[in-house]
Amino acid sequence: MDKENIKQQVVQFLQSHPDFFKNHLDLLDCLIVPHNQSGTISLIEMQLARQREKIQQLEKSLQLFAQLANQQQDIFFALMPLQQKLSQCNTLTDGITTINQWAKEWELQQAKILLFTNKWHKHNELLEDYWLDPKAFEIIRLERFGLRRFYLGNMTNKEKSLLFLANEFPIGSVACCLLGTKTSQNATALLIFSSRDTQHFHNGQDTKFLKHLVDIVELHLSRWLSNHWDNMQCNNY
Repeated sequence: MDKENIKQQVVQFLQSHPDFFKNHLDLLDCLIVPHNQSGTISLIEMQLARQREKIQQLEKSLQLFAQLANQQQDIFFALMPLQQKLSQCNTLTDGITTINQWAKEWELQQAKILLFTNKWHKHNELLEDYWLDPKAFEIIRLERFGLRRFYLGNMTNKEKSLLFLANEFPIGSVACCLLGTKTSQNATALLIFSSRDTQHFHNGQDTKFLKHLVDIVELHLSRWLSNHWDNMQCNNY
């Protein structure tokens, strides 16, 4: 039996017996896990580190909402239900579906997230519809955003064709939000809201609500994509 078959049997056994180490605690002291920054760490250390990361993300989320509640109660109460739902999402697909449903409750046409291909590891299980070539987007960034991270208004049919699928037309007006940056440069993803109404989004609108919304989505984006990667690794076994 070759090593790959043995590895697969070990993985299948541990997946079927998650409590195996409960009766073999001595093995936990022997296991080590490669780590990009710390060299090698024990399995317990890795589990604790992952828990700490989740706690830190939760603390950031709670801090954000505490500040928001103190500053702008109307925005806080509008975004709180969305934040609760996004916290329960495990993948990018789940997150986009939730944001899209929320947008429709606000009588918008749709919401979507596009990932820049030069900023994220491309997951095979994510359709091409989720990805955006930053070179192709550069013309829109320069023309529509300047140094800002938000654009609200109309777009040409050529610009819309880059951001939307054929079955998503017609598009009236859009609100485009760059994620992962405080300016239009070095963004990692694009959050888009669209409306059938050509006047719904327009230049000069207050972007305060969108800024808070972007902060919330950014809290979860890396986690969603990390979970996609974990799921893909499990499926490859």
